[in-house]
Amino acid sequence: MSERSTPPRAHRSLPAAPRTVRAAPRTLPAASRAWRILLVLAAIGVLLAGQFLRSNDLFPLGSLDQYSRGTDPDGHVTNTCLQGVRDDGEPFDIPFGNHSVGIQRADVENHLRTIREDPERLAPLAAEYDRRHADEPALTAVVLCQRITHLKDGAPHGDPEFVEVVRWEADA
Repeated sequence: MSERSTPPRAHRSLPAAPRTVRAAPRTLPAASRAWRILLVLAAIGVLLAGQFLRSNDLFPLGSLDQYSRGTDPDGHVTNTCLQGVRDDGEPFDIPFGNHSVGIQRADVENHLRTIREDPERLAPLAAEYDRRHADEPALTAVVLCQRITHLKDGAPHGDPEFVEVVRWEADA
């Protein structure tokens, strides 16, 4: 019996992939480059202004002041507070925030100097508190205050000191 052998297959090569010609990258027109550069420079300008002016108004392109510096372990911590007074004359704490006076504590602290100069700036806070708490008697006064906690080795030392910064009285 003769063994039948198959002839070896001819080596077939795959067809060569077509060569792609890459075009040179396109460059942006001068006007497009100019507005992009101006946008970057404006963002850097706002960032630098926020850093040097120490203003939270430009956040997030500036520092958020409450996180930008440390506290001396033997110094003090100042906590701005707000108190309301009704006809009975007894002050009570009013929390800052959207559910009570419609403004956050940091926003009040940022304008502390102007509030000291013009206590009438507290009137909108009183009006907003009264609007949100219509079932309670109206405020006759609002006190912007600070509780100062003295530190020793980084821990509270003694009772907090209460300081009345400014008082707004409602017209009788």
